[in-house]
Amino acid sequence: MSRVRVLRLEWTLSFALVAVGLAWASLRDLPIAALCHPTPRAIAAGASVGGLLWLAMPVLFWSPAMRRVRDTMLVPLSRSLHTRDIVVIALLSGASEEFFFRGVLMPEIGLGLSSLVFGLLHAVNWIYVAWAAFTGAGLGLLAIHGGSLVAPAVAHATFNLGALLVLRRCRPQGGAGA
Repeated sequence: MSRVRVLRLEWTLSFALVAVGLAWASLRDLPIAALCHPTPRAIAAGASVGGLLWLAMPVLFWSPAMRRVRDTMLVPLSRSLHTRDIVVIALLSGASEEFFFRGVLMPEIGLGLSSLVFGLLHAVNWIYVAWAAFTGAGLGLLAIHGGSLVAPAVAHATFNLGALLVLRRCRPQGGAGA
């Protein structure tokens, strides 16, 4: 997929999540605006959690199936993007997905089910679905205990930013994606 198509897809999906989330929150009288006020503490907590998530990347790629995904999909994708594209993708995905999944869906269907749906959104393979669902649950707990969507959004964006930048420098094994 070309760089332009990736960016269009990210903008489209992010806009759709926010639009559906705003409509849903309005219809159900969810206090979404009250959860979106940044504080230095929430930003720092989110950046710290996002940085800690980077430590999970080597574990995630222990699986041969995930190494194939890394080498054939993620590395070529990250190399096709400019640094500003990676920043945009990280910010859009972090903000829109946390707004929808933790701000709108979680209060309606609970932490477990919203995390499972979040994992299924990331259906590259079953390992990644499980990892994303587990991570989504952690981001949900961060939202619950922090009382804000800011920390999970910053954590999500920080992880995506770092992951795409690291993957850009990865050397695929076996020549895939080279």
